[in-house]
Amino acid sequence: MVFAQFAIDSARREATLNDRIIKLTALEFKILYFLASHSDQSWSRKQLIEKIGELNCDDTGEKQLVSVHIGQIRKKIIQADATGSQFIKTIRGYGYRFESPDRTAMAIY
Repeated sequence: MVFAQFAIDSARREATLNDRIIKLTALEFKILYFLASHSDQSWSRKQLIEKIGELNCDDTGEKQLVSVHIGQIRKKIIQADATGSQFIKTIRGYGYRFESPDRTAMAIY
């Protein structure tokens, strides 16, 4: 998937922003890839846990677990380039949404 200056290569399991590689764990990559492939759609924390499948926790821990992983993804994107700080939006009291930089993604991988 390519969004303006941001790209996610599922075959290589790699994300880049302005040609800089974003080093993500396997789980962080899965979360980012899932959100980006459902660009501009909001997902609750519980839905993300169900869709990703590797996040095992009870209801009391799910909010914190997802938030921690999203926080790490954001941090790594910003370290690559501060322009990526707005890719993952928090939907207060609900969950998260990936907003594509150019709002028109082209699948190339």
